Amino acid sequence: MHRRSFLLSAAAVGLASPAFAAKAPPAPDFSATAGDAPLTLEIQVAAFKQQMKAMGYGGADVFYELKGAASPVRLKAGQTVSFLSKEPATIDPQQRIGLFRLTTVKATRRLATGKVNPLGYGTRNVKNQAAVAFTAVREGDLWRLTPTEALTAGEYGLALAPNLGNNTWGWGGRGGGNQPVCAFGVD
Repeated sequence: MHRRSFLLSAAAVGLASPAFAAKAPPAPDFSATAGDAPLTLEIQVAAFKQQMKAMGYGGADVFYELKGAASPVRLKAGQTVSFLSKEPATIDPQQRIGLFRLTTVKATRRLATGKVNPLGYGTRNVKNQAAVAFTAVREGDLWRLTPTEALTAGEYGLALAPNLGNNTWGWGGRGGGNQPVCAFGVD
């Protein structure tokens, strides 16, 4: 083996080691109640993905994806649910937290964030179409987040935006990335 190829392959192995791997973002710190009972939410890291149509000539879909077609955490339709967040009192949860209805696609749950037009001519932001409105009330050291309407049957995700002023899954910071999400379902 030539010395140069040995050095290059050794460097590649070293950079691929766990010591250089990107750290997973911290899980969101939410607690939840269903009625008066405490509820433990599913925590998962959503992967940022894109799917081209007709080799890109037909545009593309951009989305976050959770594993599994349904969350193991289930609520009953019409059941009162609220979430507690430890965000500081100086931060408006409406600008930092996003609650979204997810779409089930095969064995995954997705939040569509954007659509790329055919041939790449322009993009559309579609993530707010799946947003669920909520109220935020300060209670001591916590924010109580309550959906403004009863949640209908389906899958849902709740997450913190990485930057203030972006309550949508603009997750992962610059240019997308993986995002920790609290998920649950309603039957």
